[in-house]
Amino acid sequence: ELILANYARSLIEASLDPLFTISLRGKITDMNNASVDIISISREKIIGTDFFSYFTEPQKAREVYKEVFAKGSVADSPLTLRQINGKLTDVLFNGSVYKNDEGKVLGAVVVARDSSEQKWAIELRKANKELAYQNDEKEKRAAELIIANKELVFQNDEKGKRAAELILANNE
Repeated sequence: ELILANYARSLIEASLDPLFTISLRGKITDMNNASVDIISISREKIIGTDFFSYFTEPQKAREVYKEVFAKGSVADSPLTLRQINGKLTDVLFNGSVYKNDEGKVLGAVVVARDSSEQKWAIELRKANKELAYQNDEKEKRAAELIIANKELVFQNDEKGKRAAELILANNE
């Protein structure tokens, strides 16, 4: 049993992402060191606490948790974890239920992947699209101005010709 327990612990700790096991009542029953690091509270103080209280939107976290039990799993649900010092970390919440040998659901295993860099990249992509759109609009305006300038040159030439004709007509 000790060998199996150590094996299970090594699997949990192998995840670089925060990993929690949550009871049917929403209490944290276990977690890996990445979870301790992201929340900045010791394992002893976290175990037995309300899982939802570590998110900026506890109700939204609760809804995603309920979805895990309703569907058996969820993937990529965006949430924000709050550290004890107030630092916020955007995460993608992935979870699935775990069962005993008889198939009875015992709780959920949740992984919270840090999505801060991904969110930054998405915002950067949006900004780049906006800049590209603005550049396209400027190029269209520049093309319109080139056409307008050619028209003005043509009109000025025509006015010059008309003025020359009027001078000739006046002289006659």
